[in-house]
Amino acid sequence: MTWYHRLKQHWILFCVLLLAGIVGSSLGIGWRFRLRTFNIADPDSIHNSTVQLLANLVDVDPSGQVMTLDWDIDYQCDPIGCPDVNIYFDSNTLRSDPASNSQTQSNVKPNPIFLVNGGNVLSMRNNTDRRPSALTFRTDVAISNANTHRTLQSYPYDKYDTQLVFFAERVDTNDSVSIAIVRTTGIAVGFNVQLQNTTDIRDQFGTVIKNIEVTRGPVIRLYAIFIVMVVWLVTLIFMVTCVMNVFFGKGISSGVLVLPMGTLFAFTQLRSTLPGAQEGFGAVIDFMGLLPCLAILTFCSIFMTAIFLFRDPEHDRPRWNWSKPGEGRRRDTYSV
Repeated sequence: MTWYHRLKQHWILFCVLLLAGIVGSSLGIGWRFRLRTFNIADPDSIHNSTVQLLANLVDVDPSGQVMTLDWDIDYQCDPIGCPDVNIYFDSNTLRSDPASNSQTQSNVKPNPIFLVNGGNVLSMRNNTDRRPSALTFRTDVAISNANTHRTLQSYPYDKYDTQLVFFAERVDTNDSVSIAIVRTTGIAVGFNVQLQNTTDIRDQFGTVIKNIEVTRGPVIRLYAIFIVMVVWLVTLIFMVTCVMNVFFGKGISSGVLVLPMGTLFAFTQLRSTLPGAQEGFGAVIDFMGLLPCLAILTFCSIFMTAIFLFRDPEHDRPRWNWSKPGEGRRRDTYSV
């Protein structure tokens, strides 16, 4: 019994195994290339930092070049004396209302972004007064492609970086207070946000500097490349079909001949499924994939529709039935 007859006899088992393999491979690839949790924390600093920050990544906006972070504060002060502390961020790396004109000169210390009242911290810790507001705030951090040279036009390979610079000081004496990011959470859909440098760069004032890199997730890149390959494959198949029917006279069903016209609209809908891509055309992936394919399909639609005006495209031209090259042509014979 040949393999074909065995396959025909056990076709149900074959289909089940084939479907299981396809589903398993798809789930495995998706899980392998899933987005990673935002991580720029220094867990080892939890025992030697007074002001401990917990950062949660909320969103990344590549058009506005902004990364939004929520911050929670855990102030580990001495229960006997808990001084007020100011938390400072480099204000020029934060996005704010342009009308506020909040830019700070390089020779001036920025205004504190948050004030931690030590008395309120102790009151909430001892449950003697729960009225003070929560120790949390939000920042819109500027991200830039000036160093990476990969703009939104480079989708899905656009790349951004930013630098978080922050420190803490006592309100009364301006003495430095140790500060660190001890835990980070959150995922910005479609983006990987990771730390570039592995250790903190600190000065004598306890300033913490974090260099952060923002890229598209691997699964986003894989899907975008897959879509471009599919678009080109379908376009080339239709182009070959058009050449064979219009120029070489191979008969093709009329239902196939009108498919390129419908595919024009299908491709534009497929383009809209690319996660995080800019609205409208303009990315490199459009110029290398969708736009050339749309132009080719447009000409294929014109030729494969106009052929109905000259002949029946569903039947082969006589040359396809010739048994020898040139058979059926009119020839003049001369007797010698």
